[in-house]
Amino acid sequence: MELAIPGFDKDSGATASNNGGTWVNDIEKLLAIEEIKQLKARYFRCIDTKDWDGFTSVFAPDARFDISDDVPGCILVGRERIERAVSVPLAECVSVHHGHCPEIDVTSDTTANGIWAMEDMLRWAADSAYPNRTLHGYGHYVETYEKIDGRWHIKSMKLQRLRVDIGAQA
Repeated sequence: MELAIPGFDKDSGATASNNGGTWVNDIEKLLAIEEIKQLKARYFRCIDTKDWDGFTSVFAPDARFDISDDVPGCILVGRERIERAVSVPLAECVSVHHGHCPEIDVTSDTTANGIWAMEDMLRWAADSAYPNRTLHGYGHYVETYEKIDGRWHIKSMKLQRLRVDIGAQA
């Protein structure tokens, strides 16, 4: 049985898939992937420039951030709680966060999954109350995304560390 999909021309050479009940064609997938890449770039830029309003805006209202590799048992729920938990320890820190090699799977017109290789470098001043002076981490972000009111947001995120090098206070 042939299905009619609005906006999809079967003779164009493009393909469409029914992931989770909603049809998404190749062009829609590519656009969604690019929008999600822009979302993650905004996450990294906002965290490093300490733009906490921008940082908060990348998350869905009910987002979950699992940082249990860094803080055992810690899973943050809600974008405001995520912002507070990240902004306080980074307030006196110069940070550089990089994301690499995204693997993004668009599962419907409003949902997607992704894995990003990551590296972060954090430096605290000698007079900081933070117990360490440097942190250099490597690992992956494992994420889900949700499109709300026409914009992609991070729905869930788990930071999986592969290695962390810490420079202790002298």
